[in-house]
Amino acid sequence: MNTQFNRTRPRGAALALALALATAGGAVVSMPQPVLAQSQQSAQPSLRVSKVSSVDDKSIDITFNEALGSDILQFTAANQAYAAQYIKVSGGVAGGADAALDGRPLSQVAGTTVRPVDTPDHRTLRVVLGADATLDGHTYELWFDGGSDKLGDLFFRSADGGVLPGSSTKQSTFRGTTQDAALATVSSAKQVDSRTVDVTFAGTVWSGMPVGAYTGSDITLKSGESSVHPVYVESLTGTSQRNYRLYFGADLNSDASYQLTLGTGLKLTTNAGAATAEVGATVAGGRGAYAAPEIAGAEVGASGDRIEVRFSRRIAKAGDLAVKETLTGVSGTNVTADQVRGLLRFTGLTTTSGQDVSQALRDDAAYFPDASTLVIKLDSGQTLKAGARGRVALAQGSVTDITGATSTNTSPVSVRAPRHFTSPGAGFNPNGPDYLKVNTHATTVFDHYDYQVSDDGVSVRSDGVANKVVGQTIKTVEVENKYIKATFAPGYGGRLLSMIYKPTGNDLFYTNPVGTPYGFSSKAPGTPGNSPFYQNWLMVYGGVFPTLTEAEHGKYWNVPWDYKIDQRNGKFSITVTKTDDVDYPYKPSKYVHGATGIKTAVTYSVDAHKPTLDMAVSLNNPSDQDKQFEYWTCTTLAPGAPTTSGSPTMSVVSPVKTVYRDPGYAWMEGVEQPAGPAGSGLLKLDKLKQMSNWTRDGIAYGQDLATMQQGNWWGVVNHENNEGVVRVGDNTKTPGMKFWEWGQNKSFDTNVYTKGNSARPYIELWAGASMKFFSPATLKAGQTLSWTETYLPTMDLGDVTNANTNGAAEVKVDASGNVTSRLFSTAIGQKLRATLVDATTGKTLDQSSFTGTANTAVKLKGKVTPGAQARLVLTDTHGTTLLTAESGT
Repeated sequence: MNTQFNRTRPRGAALALALALATAGGAVVSMPQPVLAQSQQSAQPSLRVSKVSSVDDKSIDITFNEALGSDILQFTAANQAYAAQYIKVSGGVAGGADAALDGRPLSQVAGTTVRPVDTPDHRTLRVVLGADATLDGHTYELWFDGGSDKLGDLFFRSADGGVLPGSSTKQSTFRGTTQDAALATVSSAKQVDSRTVDVTFAGTVWSGMPVGAYTGSDITLKSGESSVHPVYVESLTGTSQRNYRLYFGADLNSDASYQLTLGTGLKLTTNAGAATAEVGATVAGGRGAYAAPEIAGAEVGASGDRIEVRFSRRIAKAGDLAVKETLTGVSGTNVTADQVRGLLRFTGLTTTSGQDVSQALRDDAAYFPDASTLVIKLDSGQTLKAGARGRVALAQGSVTDITGATSTNTSPVSVRAPRHFTSPGAGFNPNGPDYLKVNTHATTVFDHYDYQVSDDGVSVRSDGVANKVVGQTIKTVEVENKYIKATFAPGYGGRLLSMIYKPTGNDLFYTNPVGTPYGFSSKAPGTPGNSPFYQNWLMVYGGVFPTLTEAEHGKYWNVPWDYKIDQRNGKFSITVTKTDDVDYPYKPSKYVHGATGIKTAVTYSVDAHKPTLDMAVSLNNPSDQDKQFEYWTCTTLAPGAPTTSGSPTMSVVSPVKTVYRDPGYAWMEGVEQPAGPAGSGLLKLDKLKQMSNWTRDGIAYGQDLATMQQGNWWGVVNHENNEGVVRVGDNTKTPGMKFWEWGQNKSFDTNVYTKGNSARPYIELWAGASMKFFSPATLKAGQTLSWTETYLPTMDLGDVTNANTNGAAEVKVDASGNVTSRLFSTAIGQKLRATLVDATTGKTLDQSSFTGTANTAVKLKGKVTPGAQARLVLTDTHGTTLLTAESGT
C-alpha cells in the first residue's frame, strides 16, 4: 500500500467527536478512529476524575486527568442520555430546587444530558441538568456507578487506553453555584479581514450554529440599509463550542460599521436552553485585505510516489471541478492527470526514470482528502529521485476558495523529496510458500446497541433498544492462505464477514464497528408491520451474504445457518444451508411469497494457491409447484482500507451504462443525464459511479448486464491507493444489479454511536436473480438454479473494462487514437503474457511477458485509427487465453 498522509486524512477525525458536534452545529475537531469495547482492560488503569465544578446553576463539568478516548467522546456526543445512566449526584436539599440530586442516576432527572466539551485537551464532560433540577450554593458529591458493569466496559476510558477502574468511583466533592444559566449571547464579534468575521459567544453553544457552506439568511451583517449573509461557517476547534468564523462572498466595506444578527431560526442552544429572541452584536473594525488562496506548502510522501499540496484556504473549485466537502471536512473529490496539469506547474522534479512529474502521473492522478489538501499520485513504478529538490506553483486563477476568491499568486513553493524512501508494506512475503490455514474455533465481537426481541420472537421495536452498547460474541471460521484471510460467520446470516488482502493488510469489505437497530414498524404489536424490512427491523453488520426469499435483506440475515466444512487437496470450503420455512405473520404486506420451501446452499471456497474466494449458490425447488421468490447477494464494499473504514474517493467500476433509479430518489435526476423518455427513470451511469456524487441515500438498478459482451462483473475501486474489489459471476443467472449508498455526507458525517442511524462509509452492491426488488423470479417445480460468484482483489487500476476470475483490465482509447491499458492478474507468481492489439486489424500494438505480482498492474500502450478500438489479451505460457478486455464495448 502506498504511503498515506494520515495527518491530513480527515476521515480519521470525522468518525470521532467532530462528526457529532458538526452535525449539531458544534466544533469540528480532530480525533482518532473509534476504539471498540473490549472485555480486557488496561493492567494499569490511569483514568480518574481530577476535578468537578459547576459552570452555572444548570451544569456540572467533570474533568479527567487525561484526554478521553474517542469512544466515550463519540458516544456522549451522539447519545446525550448515555452517560447520565452512570453518574450520580447527592447533596440536594429536600424541598429545594436541587432536591432531585439525591444520589439517584442523573438519567432519572428528566431532560438531563451529558456531552463532551471541545476543550483543547479533550478532558471534560459536561452535565446539563434537566428542568427538574437546579444547582444551589450547596456542597455536592458526584460519582460514577456502573452497577453490575465495569466502567471500562462502558467506554469510560482515556485516549491511551486507561480506564475508570472497577464498577464505581470515589465521590468527588464540588460546590454548587446560584449563577443562572444564560441564553446565548455574543461576547465579541470582530473582523479578521475584509471577508471574515470571528464570533465569540459568552458560553458554550451546543447547537444552532451551522457548519460548512451556508445558504441561509438567519446570519446577517447589516450596515445601514444593506445586508449580507456569510457563504461559509467554520467552527474553531478547542474553544468549548464558543468561537466561529464567518466567511463572506465579497469584501466588506472597510469604512462601514456592521451589526451582526443571529436569527431565532437558528435556535441557538446553551445550558439554559434554546434562544427565543434574536442575538446581536456590533462588529469591531476590519484588519486588512483578505488573502486569496495560495499554496501554503508541499511535501513528498515517505515512499516517494506522492506529493501533498496544502492550500491556505478551503478550495471550492479546482479549475472547473467542484471540490466536495462534508460537514466534517471530508472531501474525496478525484482529480484526473489533465486536471492536475491545469492546476499546477512543476519544475525541477523528475522521477528515477527521468520523467518530469507532470508526465509521470496516474490517469486518476490526485484526490482531495479535505478541501484544503490535494494528494498527487505518481504512476506505479514511478518515484521521485531521493533527495530531489524542485518547485510547484499554481497556474494563474486555477483554484477558487469558499468565498469565491481566485488564486493570483503563481510564485513557486519548494518541494524536497526525502533522502531515503520507505515502503510501509504489510509483512507480505511474495516468495513465501503457499499454504492453507483453518481455524474453526475463532470468534469475533460485534458491538451493537443492546436490544430486546419482541414477544413475536422476530421483531425489534424502538422502545426495545437500550441506551447501551454491548459486545455480541459470534463464532467464526477463519481461513487464510498466503494472499488472503477470510472470516466466515455461519451463525450470523451465513455470511462472509471479511476478506483481507495480505499484500496490503486492507479488507475488501466493510464491517460495522457499532451496530444499531433501525427501520422499525410503527404499527401496533401483533399486527402486520409497515417497516421496509421483512422482520420489521434491521441492523447493518457487513461483509457478503445471501438474502432470500424476499427482497431487501430477506428473512435470514441475522440467524444461524446450518453449515459443514470440507478441507482437502489444498482447498477449503464451508457450505451454509437454509430451507425457506418461515412465514412471519406480522411481516409488512409487500412481502408476499410465504414459506416457499426453497432450499438454499452457499459454498464458500478458498484455494491455497489463489488470492480469490468463490461463492457457489444453489437454489432448489423440491416441490411439484413453481415458486416465485427473490434471491440477492448483498455486498458491503470498501476496499483499500481497514475493515471498519471506507474511502471518500471510492467509485463503482461496472460495465453498466444505464441505471433505473428507484422512484423514491428523484434527486438522481439532477446528477445524471437521462437515458430514456421523461418519466422512465432511466439515467446514464457516469457521475453516480463516484461516491462523492451521491448527495443523499438512494437506490438504482443497473440495466442490461445479462446481454453485455463484457458484463459478468462489477466492483469498487479506492482511488487513494488504487486497491479494488471485483465480483465476477454469471449475470445471465444474476441479471439484477442494485446500487445502494447512504450518501457522501451521511457516510462520513454520521457518528457510529448514533442510536438508530446506520449510515456508514461503504458502497452496497447487490447481485439478484431478478431485475429489482419486489420483482420476483420463478423457480419451476423441481428446478435447481446455480451459479458461482468470485470475489477478487485488484491493484493498480483506476477503472475496469473487463474482469474474470483471472484478473481485471482497463483499456482506453482517446479521441486521437492513443491507447493505454492496465492489467492486474490473480495468477500471482506465474509467467504470463499480455498483448495489446488493434481490435479491427488484429495488429499487435504492444506486448509484455511478465510474472504476475501482488501489487502492480502491467501497462501497455499503442495507437489506433481515431474511432477504432483496442483489445488486451492475457495468456499463459501454453497460449491459453485467460482474459480479454476490449475498449468501447
